[in-house]
Amino acid sequence: MSSKVSLIQKDEILEKIKSAKEKLGKKLLILAHFYQREEIVQFADFVGDSLQLAQTASKRNDVPYIVFCSVSFMAEMARILCSPEQEVLHPAPEAKCPLAEMAKMKDVEKAWRKLSTLGKNIIPVVYVNSTAELKAFCGRNGGAVCTSSNAKKVFEWVFSKGADIFFFPDENLGRNTAHSLGVRKEEISVWDPKGDNKLENFKKSKVILWKGFCYVHTEFLPFLVEKLKNSQNDLKVIVHPECFPEVCALSDFVGSTSFIKKTVEESPPGSKWAIGTEWNLVRRLQIKNPDKTIFPITESRCCQMAKVTPEKLLNVLEGLLKGELRGRVVVPEKIAEGARIALRRMLEIV
Repeated sequence: MSSKVSLIQKDEILEKIKSAKEKLGKKLLILAHFYQREEIVQFADFVGDSLQLAQTASKRNDVPYIVFCSVSFMAEMARILCSPEQEVLHPAPEAKCPLAEMAKMKDVEKAWRKLSTLGKNIIPVVYVNSTAELKAFCGRNGGAVCTSSNAKKVFEWVFSKGADIFFFPDENLGRNTAHSLGVRKEEISVWDPKGDNKLENFKKSKVILWKGFCYVHTEFLPFLVEKLKNSQNDLKVIVHPECFPEVCALSDFVGSTSFIKKTVEESPPGSKWAIGTEWNLVRRLQIKNPDKTIFPITESRCCQMAKVTPEKLLNVLEGLLKGELRGRVVVPEKIAEGARIALRRMLEIV
């Protein structure tokens, strides 16, 4: 009985979201990341990866209210890029990306001070999965933000300036990007914020990486890929560049979530795919591509993305109908100013 009541309540919540969205009309824009659950995605006006969402948020200055269904750093990004007159709201401000929390401002500044004594030209690049403070740090120091979609182009931009890269906080994305550009293993080093970092280890480094990782993508291990390839004929493996380099080396394709989506959708009927990224995107691809065989390398979910629920989305929309700004995203202008510089560089390098 209780499960039936729960299903009825769920349907009522979804109907209320639909009704509230219709009432708010053109005043509202709902953005959602690919990793959101289907109950949220169905109400989104645009679904995309971090770069696509940043591009959309920066261009839609005609909408008074933007509701960002994602983890918190993405909503902060929208707040920084949108006009002051717009309001950005987040249904689950408590949804924090663990990767973004792996680089603390005080630790990055400490590393930067030490690396600056090397006398090298170093440009900081921060992955979009980061706090607004770290984006501001890069903006103040001539650096840029990157996403998994344009990391390679941002790295090339740094190299074109005759500089080396200090990249944080995702070691795997940085290493995989460096490898794709032909940077040799001995030209890559890792800064461990909890370790003993001897400066002589970084003198010849073209790329200095932060010791951080995405727990969703490090679930995909080399033996799992090898097992699938050995058991499935004509199987293609496609993974996100936050995966271990050993996994990327075993895969047929490596790219961002938008790249994964596009590649799988455009493949011929009958294609077989093993995918290494968050479960919600894999499941959606399965449903929307019944003419293909699609499955995850292993089911790996982002519990932080899952904190955005229909109940919380409804709460934000009902607040707007009452003139209340629930889940309002605020970034102090002192931080936003520097972060905006780094984010705009990211959008220019596409």
